[in-house]
Amino acid sequence: MEPLDQPTPQTRNRRGRILALVAGAAALVIVTAAVTYAAAGSKSTTVRTVTLQPTTTTAPKCIPGAAAGSCNIDEASEINLQDQPLDATTRAELAKQLVEARAAALEYPTVADAEKAGMLQAGQFSPLTGAHFINIHSVTGGAFDPTDPGSLIYDGTDPTSKVIGVMYLSLSITPPEGFAGPNDHWHRHTNTCVVYQGGKIVVPFAADSDVTRAMCDAKHGQFMRETAWMVHAWVVPGWESPRGVFAHDNPDVLCADGTTHADAEGFCQGT
Repeated sequence: MEPLDQPTPQTRNRRGRILALVAGAAALVIVTAAVTYAAAGSKSTTVRTVTLQPTTTTAPKCIPGAAAGSCNIDEASEINLQDQPLDATTRAELAKQLVEARAAALEYPTVADAEKAGMLQAGQFSPLTGAHFINIHSVTGGAFDPTDPGSLIYDGTDPTSKVIGVMYLSLSITPPEGFAGPNDHWHRHTNTCVVYQGGKIVVPFAADSDVTRAMCDAKHGQFMRETAWMVHAWVVPGWESPRGVFAHDNPDVLCADGTTHADAEGFCQGT
């Protein structure tokens, strides 16, 4: 396999798209003047437009732990969604998938294991969402596979930091079917800027803010107006999110000081 810091012509285009889509995994979304997005409150493909007041330069901070000015309407609405009941067949299939997802997470118990496997660090540690390490070979545009998450989530970025969950990424145009049942609410991010640097994905701005392409170009980064689909799964024992297995946020994932106080990019020191 080619080293990740020496992309081949065949993988360069795919990597560029993936680097742009995963930036939102490291921080939360800001909505700018007119944002068109697919509603993630359900697996609907209904498209709606949210328009801020003309005098508004940044969106309100509507997600706890987000960077200043950061607001993802998909994630904010998800907090208020109740899980729908499942029939016996669907519940059995979901249980099987979650066991598979847990096994996939535990295969790489530490950051050192993830890095040894060639995964890329995406940003730093964020309160409520952790530190993400991306497996670019597991980002799919095809059938969903619970055994092969596109990202593993850790409680810090040190080599000994522990795995706490997984995230799935999809390049499909519409939300993927994903896990059995209707309760995995996939979301996207907007206005992401990423820089591939030193074998890591550097995030110079808070995701989904009023960042522009020109600002990203000045950082020699890649700008993407809208990312692909993603969903968290808090399947590691001891790190189950009180908000649900598929919740975007996990209130137990805190900065080293026990708070959700992050810097301007949405990051803090993890464990």
